[in-house]
Amino acid sequence: MEKSNNKWRKEEILLKDLLLWDENARFPDNYFSKSEPELIQYFCSKKDFKIKEFAKEIVKDFDLPQLERLVIYNIDKNMVVLEGNRRLTVYKMLNNPSLAPNNILKKKFTELKKEININDSYLFDCLITTNKSEGFRYIARKHLNGNNEVSWSEQERTNHNVRVGSATKKEEFKVAIARIIKNLDIPETLKEQVLGRGYVTTFWRILDSKEAYTKYGFSLKDNGDLEIKNSNFPEELKVIILSILKKEDFSGNKLDSRTLNTGQEKKTYLASIKSNDSKKVDKEIQENTTDNLFGEKITDITKNNNVKINPPSTTRKYLIPKTCRLDIEETKINNIYHELKGGLLIDDSTKAVPNAVGVLFRVFLETSIDYFWEKKGKTFTPSTKFSEKIKEVYKYMEEEDLANDKQLKNIKVVANNQNNLLSIQNFHRYVHSYKTQSASSDLKLKWDNLEEFFEILWKPLKK
Repeated sequence: MEKSNNKWRKEEILLKDLLLWDENARFPDNYFSKSEPELIQYFCSKKDFKIKEFAKEIVKDFDLPQLERLVIYNIDKNMVVLEGNRRLTVYKMLNNPSLAPNNILKKKFTELKKEININDSYLFDCLITTNKSEGFRYIARKHLNGNNEVSWSEQERTNHNVRVGSATKKEEFKVAIARIIKNLDIPETLKEQVLGRGYVTTFWRILDSKEAYTKYGFSLKDNGDLEIKNSNFPEELKVIILSILKKEDFSGNKLDSRTLNTGQEKKTYLASIKSNDSKKVDKEIQENTTDNLFGEKITDITKNNNVKINPPSTTRKYLIPKTCRLDIEETKINNIYHELKGGLLIDDSTKAVPNAVGVLFRVFLETSIDYFWEKKGKTFTPSTKFSEKIKEVYKYMEEEDLANDKQLKNIKVVANNQNNLLSIQNFHRYVHSYKTQSASSDLKLKWDNLEEFFEILWKPLKK
């Protein structure tokens, strides 16, 4: 046993002596004081907990030392696991497959158990406290603050796979291109930006395509080296990088992952790239490079990307302006979209129905969120609050590089800010408050601030 301070001690605890915590936030209130088999059954009943997948990973890496300690609340000599309940559930079923709530899982865990050596005396590395509040501090750090970890970017994951020898040909290609970028005569900040969040999806959509392979004559050798037949590629790569960071080509056409969906769109864009345009790149970099207070050169090509454009006039007759074009494949949501775009008036006439529009606007937002999540192969639990749904979706969009932080700024306000016109509480009041009246100008202002989010959300769902 090892002491860490007067509130905690480090100790190895037997599997048989560890108890699941019935007040774990993953359990509904009615599971307080439930038996261990009932708690295990709940864990197994939720697909989002991925118990089977987790069990396979544990068995595969069973020989590795334990990376995380269980956090234990020691009360009346009972060792209650405050942090690590999903993990403990898997180990308990691996040790005793009869705990699995159905025959399919029992069979699965019986098969997995044959691959490892586990019994009641299996030892866990634990951090133990008799102060429950101290245990809650660990829970908050892990589940509310993400343990202060920063997830790897796509390029970092690719670099890892290449370096450990488990990369696919696609990943080897990406690393080879990244090496070429590192040798370009452009500022380091631009090299990092184009392979970072918000831009990398567009970059690989262009370069890792049949059209780019054809134009530049890419050929990946067995040793991972990339052969390039087109000698103009380095200069044209500079042009591609600049246009991606500016989100427009040299003709002023909009450029992002949503405007490069088809092979023809990529072919047209690549055909517009000329090696001589690299001189324009050098000039634009020079014009956007300044000295900071410390005499360092700072280059910001993206500073004009997010200049605010005046929103559509709030004098329009309908919530959604005619200039908004959403391609919605789901019939009901598409009908709501068209009703808000041209069926329900919110002007100054006696036929205006702003209260009905307010309610339907909220319905449109939530059904769009639900449909997007389902199409991504995910599910919300029945108890998931609307604000939490929004948070899950915008986090997914960031992680998958569907949108950057600035593009999602307004939808984040919807989920997080109670003292703002866009807040979810105001949307709720349209439905639940008998006092709150929907104001036409407010509704249109809300749409103007959320329109880009809806465009980002519906674009990947196009048939």
